Amino acid sequence: MKFKFTLIALAFGLLVLSSCAPGLPEDVTTLDVVYTNFNPNFDFGQGTTFAIPENVVIISDIPIQPGQQPPFIDFVAGRSILGAIRTNMLQRGFTQVNQFADPDFILLPSVVEDNSLLFEYDWWFWDWWIPNLGAGLGWTYPGYQPAIVTSVSTESLLIQFVNMKATTNDKLEVDWVAIVNGALTGSQTSNTERAVAGVNQAFVQSPYIQK
Repeated sequence: MKFKFTLIALAFGLLVLSSCAPGLPEDVTTLDVVYTNFNPNFDFGQGTTFAIPENVVIISDIPIQPGQQPPFIDFVAGRSILGAIRTNMLQRGFTQVNQFADPDFILLPSVVEDNSLLFEYDWWFWDWWIPNLGAGLGWTYPGYQPAIVTSVSTESLLIQFVNMKATTNDKLEVDWVAIVNGALTGSQTSNTERAVAGVNQAFVQSPYIQK
């Protein structure tokens, strides 16, 4: 069975900036936008353990077959992003385990190779890493609607916080999402700094993620 989902809307609304206007940003990093949204009815403190994958995957138009690993972003940038997610979760009182240890939560980081976060991809996109991910099992966003991102920079980062202990109509609950606009645009060094800053800001904006 083929599963598809659409992550719907937030227009980041970045204005076209004139290079001659006074007082405007001179560096693209000053235009970074971090968006977060969550299930207001979910108690994040009910879980204790989390798992994160070994790599940050790339979502593109390249088809992925069941069991096949998707492409990954640059190793250095990926490790920095995963390290930032790990550090923030540990600081909030959670314990990291591997994906085979029945974690309460998993956090799935991905990067989109397009200027729109209108996602539609198959359920097996993560079955190479999530144990026993059943055919047709997808995601649901209880209590909220993720934003429609109609205009974001290429290489924006998406993080999905998945509750592995709850399913609704054969769908796993995603109780928090974060989007870092254009996190990986620029040099490798800039990638690392901007992505880590964006992940940290996403957690600052989300004090409810707490054991």
